[in-house]
Amino acid sequence: MRWRVQYKKGPVIRFLSHLDMVRLWERTLRRSGVTIELSRGFNPHLKLSLGTVLPVGLWGKREYLDLELDGDWTIDRFRSHVSQVLPPGIEIGNLRDIPPKTPALMAAINASVYRIAIPKAWTEAAFGTVDGLKQASEIIIVRSKDKKKTDIRPGIIELNLIEDRLGSELEAVVVVGGPQAVRFPELVMALADFGLPEEAMTDYWREANYIRDGGTFRSPLED
Repeated sequence: MRWRVQYKKGPVIRFLSHLDMVRLWERTLRRSGVTIELSRGFNPHLKLSLGTVLPVGLWGKREYLDLELDGDWTIDRFRSHVSQVLPPGIEIGNLRDIPPKTPALMAAINASVYRIAIPKAWTEAAFGTVDGLKQASEIIIVRSKDKKKTDIRPGIIELNLIEDRLGSELEAVVVVGGPQAVRFPELVMALADFGLPEEAMTDYWREANYIRDGGTFRSPLED
């Protein structure tokens, strides 16, 4: 039985790496008493896989994991067992069973939504930055790994600024995976190049992950 689980990785554990999160979920599931299928081979491990990597330092509102259950589990029974042993910072959201041949999360998710909190003093500058990025025909950054200049403009699907009485939130919808993928540090780099430095960002998180098909976005929990 294969299941897909939506969860929140809260701000208090934002500095846990992807590998740390895999280990956290393995320990949590073992403590919960939920029976998970094991892989075959000399070093069997739980059949559990997380979705796209969330950069260290960010928290995530709607993250996902896939797992294969051993035995007859209902959603309520699973939620009850796991909720009793969840560590601080993790909250379970929606979950459902999925067909065995459903593409893995890493392969299926191809768009992410990031949000950045900006104080009121920087809101005017943020509007200018968003306008500049939207109008730019190319956005060149230097990737830290290979030092190559790369145009990330094709990977920025949408960019908006949402203003409220305390300041604003910059929302960026970007491509995940493939040659047009935009990593979060690259987005921050581009914002700085267009007038919004990192010190103007008081918080940042991943709002959601999607499976994008043309102009349609759907949750990994949807059929």
